[in-house]
Amino acid sequence: MKTTNMSKPIRSIHELNRSIKALRDKQKALEIKMDESLMNLKGNYFNMTLNSVFGEKKAHTHFWASILSRFMESEKVQVGIGNLMDKIADKLGNAFKK
Repeated sequence: MKTTNMSKPIRSIHELNRSIKALRDKQKALEIKMDESLMNLKGNYFNMTLNSVFGEKKAHTHFWASILSRFMESEKVQVGIGNLMDKIADKLGNAFKK
């Protein structure tokens, strides 16, 4: 992706339109990357949390990890986490639009 140098003065309508298009393309690419990152976070949140709290090797054998994993298997908990992630995504989207 080509980046534009914003310090370069724009002297024609064609240059302005080219700069606007480049910025819109960059915005779209960033939005896609954020969506992919958010979907990755949604899909791996539970395992990342376990690995962070208990360490990767202990997550499967630790007593509290097994209790936590059963708790997180609950559909209500998963829906709640999904709703939380959607709200965070909406807030981030609104912040970037301003």
